[in-house]
Amino acid sequence: MLTLAMAFASASLLPAQQVVIEDDGNQRILSANSGGGLPQGSGVLCTDFNSNNGFAGNMFDIAPAVDMEITAIDVNVDGAGLQVDVDVWYIAGTSFGNEDSSTGWTLIGSYSGTSVGADLQTFIDMAGNGITFTGGQTYGMYVDITSYSSGTSINYTNGNLQGNASGNDEWSNSDLTIIANCGKGQGFTGSTFRPRNWNGCIHYSTSGGGSFTLSNSRVTAGAMTTITTTGGTPGTPVYVCYSLTGGGPTASQYGMADLSMPIRAMTTQVADAAGETSIDRMVPASWAGQVVYMQALNVTGAGVGVFSNQLVDTVI
Repeated sequence: MLTLAMAFASASLLPAQQVVIEDDGNQRILSANSGGGLPQGSGVLCTDFNSNNGFAGNMFDIAPAVDMEITAIDVNVDGAGLQVDVDVWYIAGTSFGNEDSSTGWTLIGSYSGTSVGADLQTFIDMAGNGITFTGGQTYGMYVDITSYSSGTSINYTNGNLQGNASGNDEWSNSDLTIIANCGKGQGFTGSTFRPRNWNGCIHYSTSGGGSFTLSNSRVTAGAMTTITTTGGTPGTPVYVCYSLTGGGPTASQYGMADLSMPIRAMTTQVADAAGETSIDRMVPASWAGQVVYMQALNVTGAGVGVFSNQLVDTVI
């Protein structure tokens, strides 16, 4: 099994007590909080969580190199503890030039989560939406926080014009590129502000959702994390395991695991009719600052199994 090298995003810390006026006209006092060690690697790509602005939504483009399904996103929103309602839209081609009308856009779905607060990753589960993004194509994305008026405004960062094709900031791995576009007021007819960098993560499954993929929400000491697998064989066991000692490889009866001994099971479930599992687990408070390596195994027969991508998180 191919062991994937993990790359960590390094978000710049913002000065404490800096006062800014956001695009919605509200005053905000910035803290030194930031995204810290964001999950990166096969199956997840993050931008930065270092906001200095915000309103109700973000538009950006994605350019997948392979066929993929978006299984979840993380967003940067205010209102810790409040319910976050999100509409996620896409348009074939680009969001540039399509910011002010819903014509041509398709709603992937309306989703909800619970805010963990500004400059942290609020997990939004989108598993099973059935939308395949074709490798080699470009798509516009619109993340619209429909609960904005309830205190869960989205946070984003003023962008920088770059010398690349889009002119805006970009983030990429071997599977996917995210291209910044704009911040939005409420709905498609709301005001447009650019360049504005989306603060978020895209969790995805490649081959149109057919591969076995592991994703998780932010790993915070003393708090719950949501662990999700997609692309498994319905009705078969799924084991999510972790190591605190390294990323392997370690030989097993199912092949080479991307974990170092000792390896412990975090959860065991049976994949549902869609081949998915999802469960919440409490992260021990003593894990603060610890690097955690995670991988899932789908056992499809006697001595036959499929390993997921590897996730590496630094517990905050």
